[in-house]
Amino acid sequence: MYNYSFNSSDGNIVIKTPKVDNFSDIKKEIKQSVDCVINHSIYPNGLDITMSQLSDKIIISSNKELLKNNDGTYSFKD
Repeated sequence: MYNYSFNSSDGNIVIKTPKVDNFSDIKKEIKQSVDCVINHSIYPNGLDITMSQLSDKIIISSNKELLKNNDGTYSFKD
């Protein structure tokens, strides 16, 4: 499992996720609490990603490595 953390000083983070023909093909579960929103998604290609959004940072856990692209965006290794 790969783990990443981004905070407000990192600016606007853009993560490119795999293209899907139908968004209903993504299995999603969202949990909310007073201090955190947890979004868990499983894509048809097997990408399993959990994003925990707190007031000061975002923590990402996934089964695939996150790579920084030349344009400053991020995408997951195939």
